[in-house]
Amino acid sequence: MDEVKEIQLCEVANEVEATLVVNLLKEDGIPAWSDASPATPVFGGLPFESGHRVFVPASMAHKAREILGHYPHFHNLRNVHEPEL
Repeated sequence: MDEVKEIQLCEVANEVEATLVVNLLKEDGIPAWSDASPATPVFGGLPFESGHRVFVPASMAHKAREILGHYPHFHNLRNVHEPEL
């Protein structure tokens, strides 16, 4: 079985943002995941842990960036992968 090469697509501010990015990408057929644990209620329901990375298959990185580009909130993500064309 061939192994799929995954790359870090970007970094996000917190667990909620990581979940949002992953779900947006999955809705468009991109198998994304993050290193965030599921959000847990801490301090009134706000996730405490900050700074998470989102990963996608390398072959889908360009499409993933295009999808996130449709959402103004995600225009300033950190350490965004620049796929080779």
